[in-house]
Amino acid sequence: MKATGVVRRIDDLGRIVIPKEIRRNLRIREGDSLEIFTDGHSSITFRKYSPVESINDFIFQYVEALNASSKKDIIITDTEKIVAVAGTLKKDLIGKKISLRLDDLMQKRTLQVFEKGEGLEIADKFEYKNSLVMKPITVYGDVTGCVIILGDNRIDEVDKALVETSATFLGKYLES
Repeated sequence: MKATGVVRRIDDLGRIVIPKEIRRNLRIREGDSLEIFTDGHSSITFRKYSPVESINDFIFQYVEALNASSKKDIIITDTEKIVAVAGTLKKDLIGKKISLRLDDLMQKRTLQVFEKGEGLEIADKFEYKNSLVMKPITVYGDVTGCVIILGDNRIDEVDKALVETSATFLGKYLES
């Protein structure tokens, strides 16, 4: 664990302010949920809560089924990292931190299409230069991740419908 040198007092309601620099660095936004862990003695650790990560086994099976039926490479992220990959992509992408650009695109809450040659850095040191389509997963209006379908030369209407349906399905699944 890394010390920040920042000291904060707890107010009379038990609240503490996380400094802006730390929130920006860890991409913690207003309304984000944090999990609280203790070591039972003197340490408290906060971690961003990921509803997408909480259903990991289901997500892995889901991306494998999508890949088997579409023959496309599939990536699913939460708001921090890649949580599942299926297809020809290397499984070592799982756990990589998503790029700031992808995070910004997710916050737009719309389906995004990238044509071959445009390129999108999906994760640190992983830029995809062929076509792709992505759609954020929203749960009760909050962005919790995204579904990305990678193409070769172009994205067609079936790819768009598949990513739209997948993001909507996962959002509804997480709401239940």
